[in-house]
Amino acid sequence: MATKAINFRFNGITTALTTYDSTVTNLGRLIKQYSGASNTDVFAGPAIIGLARPAEASIAVPGVYPHVLTFSDSIDWVFLADNATAAATRRIVAYEYNKDTSNFNFKGGITITFPTATFHTIKGFRISLEKYTVGTISVNGTTVTGIGTTWSSDQMCVGSRIGFGTTASTSVSTWYEIQSVDSDTQITLTSSAGVSASTVYVIEDMKVLLTTTNATTTNGGFFVVKGLRYESFSPGGTAIPAATTVDNIRACYWLADAATVTNITGAGTALENRVNWTTQYAYVLNVTGAKVYKYNFRNPLTLSSGKDTTSLVLTTGNQVLTGTLSQANNGRVDVLQHGPGSGITSLYFVTTTKCYRCSLSNITNGSTTWTSDVMSEIPPGGTSTYPLTNVFSCVEIAGDIDRLIIASTGAAGARSYVTQYNTVGNPFDHIFLVDDKQYDQSSADSGGVVHPSIGTLPMSIWSQNGILYLARIATTSLQSQLYSLPIGAHNTYAFTNNQLLITPAFDTTDVVSFYNVIFNYIPRFGTDTFSVPSEPFRKYYRTSGIIDNSGAWTQLDDYGDLSAVSPGTQIQFALAFKILGTTCVPARIMGFVLTYEDNTTDSHYEPSVANSSVTNRIFAYRQKTLWSSNVPDLRIRLYNISSGLNVLDDRVSTSSFGTFEYSSDGGLNWITWDSSSDVVGNYIRYTATSLPNGIKVRVLLTQ
Repeated sequence: MATKAINFRFNGITTALTTYDSTVTNLGRLIKQYSGASNTDVFAGPAIIGLARPAEASIAVPGVYPHVLTFSDSIDWVFLADNATAAATRRIVAYEYNKDTSNFNFKGGITITFPTATFHTIKGFRISLEKYTVGTISVNGTTVTGIGTTWSSDQMCVGSRIGFGTTASTSVSTWYEIQSVDSDTQITLTSSAGVSASTVYVIEDMKVLLTTTNATTTNGGFFVVKGLRYESFSPGGTAIPAATTVDNIRACYWLADAATVTNITGAGTALENRVNWTTQYAYVLNVTGAKVYKYNFRNPLTLSSGKDTTSLVLTTGNQVLTGTLSQANNGRVDVLQHGPGSGITSLYFVTTTKCYRCSLSNITNGSTTWTSDVMSEIPPGGTSTYPLTNVFSCVEIAGDIDRLIIASTGAAGARSYVTQYNTVGNPFDHIFLVDDKQYDQSSADSGGVVHPSIGTLPMSIWSQNGILYLARIATTSLQSQLYSLPIGAHNTYAFTNNQLLITPAFDTTDVVSFYNVIFNYIPRFGTDTFSVPSEPFRKYYRTSGIIDNSGAWTQLDDYGDLSAVSPGTQIQFALAFKILGTTCVPARIMGFVLTYEDNTTDSHYEPSVANSSVTNRIFAYRQKTLWSSNVPDLRIRLYNISSGLNVLDDRVSTSSFGTFEYSSDGGLNWITWDSSSDVVGNYIRYTATSLPNGIKVRVLLTQ
């Protein structure tokens, strides 16, 4: 038996885990394989951290409050709101994020003029994008005629984009802009789309929703920008005018709660799913008195100088809360599948010290008891492990892992959490982000390692299909950074989310015993002065259920010990990664080495012809390497060379067909077997009681 090794590199063929193939490397959606010029550039692991610097883009905006829309399997659209010093205009910028490469590409921005031209500060920001595909159309130049359409009644907007021949945005080859919505069955375009008969189509209805406070307090409140298309976010910055008296054009509309606005200290904006094309609700939290304003932002507007007072649905009364409502895009409407709100559409929000849940059915006019329940902060391990932060900033819902993400301010010692919502005092699930105050500016030292650090400012967050987008709430370029983090690949959720790295299967038909598997990975990144460690990863193996991906996985220890594993015909490995940690820098795995003993003579021994005797049925060996332990239960097998049949199979522990002995003096004297005699230079021999006559045998000494 000889010691053998399989040396594997992550540089071969891959497939998505959803199309599992045991012959190649299988990757979860958030797991990637990378290549490059150096050995350390060739690796597999979770998607690397992405970084953008909004205040260093061509439209220099300290962007905050990310809102993300999925355009395709590989592209997300990331929108950020302007957090520069309060001004009469506010900017919204857009990035395209490539999920395959973790690259942010600046798209452009819009500059919004409000009907109230005094200084605004954005406190809540959301994007609404809905696809309208009702009926069919025919096209003749710039005229689009609908069959079964209700464009005017359904509030389609001038400025939106329309594509033909498909209902999927990703399949549209050429987009056209809507110049006017003439009726329920006629649209006019800004340019000719040629001629086509009855076909399907798609209109993208894009809106920006903003909650602002204002230097003139009653000039703040809730605003909607209509008639946008993705191309509106241009490198030069498209100007969006204030609305006047015309609804459903590209303009900014003031959805005031009253003639004199009372929604003056907004804390954030949360959206409910669209009910229909004239009904969709936004919930605006207000610090003054702690109340909720509910708006229907798809309501047909009655306008005077761009202001509408008909869209407010209700205002709750003042709810007594513990702590102060945070004004950092606070509040998220969604459904969790656990806890007291399991399956219930609810508004989740935070004060500085608590996380609240409010069933939407509780939000009624004048109610002073509209919250449903509350969760108190308990760090992982309790307060004897981590101190309370008491500085919650905002909350987000990561639906792919069914968890809340709670960001904290940049106060000293503050950290952020990912957790289930519970009201029974259980500790939070994960604590993450480090307070090392590193700046990731473009002029930073090249030896630094990009990672989301709290610094002295809070993060604003959005989770989209397993990727957490974090934008630091800064007002200048110094700390204005946008990050991506593949939290859906975190090891706690990797199996349920199919976010594993699974190796090809390896043939082990010649394996007699395994030793271990050692993974080659990068333990730290950056130069010594700035180096940060990568987060750890878990290692698993299986020897059955490999072909059809049905086999259960067994976790390995850090040594990768496989000595107790019974060999089968194949072995396969899987890795699950920690993302939610101190640095949040995912591990990069370059490959691994699997060591084992094959079915030739054990590598600890070499045959000794001098001490062997065919006549006397003696088979001897010299020990050439230490076991560094007791000699294991050795096994000897004899095979008929002609037929291949096994004619003898015996072990030290049984000695049923012969006798094991050892010699410490070169074979002069032989002693009864002692497994504790582990000495290089010792000889061992096996004397068979009997063997068939007239055959030639092959001898195999193994464990």
